[in-house]
Amino acid sequence: MFIETLTKIWPLGLLVLLSALEFAVPRRISTEGRSLRWPTNLAIGSLSALLTLIPIAPVALAAACADLRWGLLNHVRVSLPLAVAIAVLALDLRAYLQHRLFHANAMFWRVHRVHHADVDLDATTGFRFHPFEALLSNITLIAGIVILGLPPLGVATYLALSAASTILTHANIRLPSAIESCAQSLLVTPTLHAVHHSVRPIDSESNFATIFSVWDRLGSTYRPAPRGDRGDMAIGLAEFRQPRYLTLPWTLALPFCSGPSAAVHLAREGAAQGD
Repeated sequence: MFIETLTKIWPLGLLVLLSALEFAVPRRISTEGRSLRWPTNLAIGSLSALLTLIPIAPVALAAACADLRWGLLNHVRVSLPLAVAIAVLALDLRAYLQHRLFHANAMFWRVHRVHHADVDLDATTGFRFHPFEALLSNITLIAGIVILGLPPLGVATYLALSAASTILTHANIRLPSAIESCAQSLLVTPTLHAVHHSVRPIDSESNFATIFSVWDRLGSTYRPAPRGDRGDMAIGLAEFRQPRYLTLPWTLALPFCSGPSAAVHLAREGAAQGD
């Protein structure tokens, strides 16, 4: 339980560090809706974190599966380092596939669009996930742990890396171009993930990965940042840009608000480009 609690709490320290860097080395100069965005993003992130403590804790579940010999890895002889690597890769692939499903399915998109409705990007956006999405993600996480029999250390490692990557890739910071360019070949970076939050559906239907960008390359969903990008890309959803959608009540209600699906947006943009 200590490890599980630590994976929930330590991202707050990373948030503080990255928030300071956002003022020191911002990727773009923007304070759009900050007075509404920050309290709402942190509040909804806290709600989601509390809800995902209710089901069986993932690390504790992995330990129970090991004791009961549930799952594939608990029936084969695999070294601990290899089992941890398998856990991180398998769970990150699960997150990639789940993310694509959230965009492709109209019902899931209604929940996931809460994350995309943020009109700007900074470290707090990494906490802006509707509680319904947090519960759905926890279900697929639990399923992956049980089916594969992933080790507790592997699950804890994935949770730590995933939380760090989610906060970092949303942060409004500019990495040195050499580091950004080199890292993109393996990892998701802030510049790369910013493309996914573009207001243009043709951009937002790409770069779904959380930790490793290789999944987008293998899944033909990789889209590099535009050359010369200085952080001036429009962020968010065109239909939910009014200030009220940045408040907590409206953010929680957003899955029930009317609005076109991601597929409809993409079809419209394709038609517009063809004109």
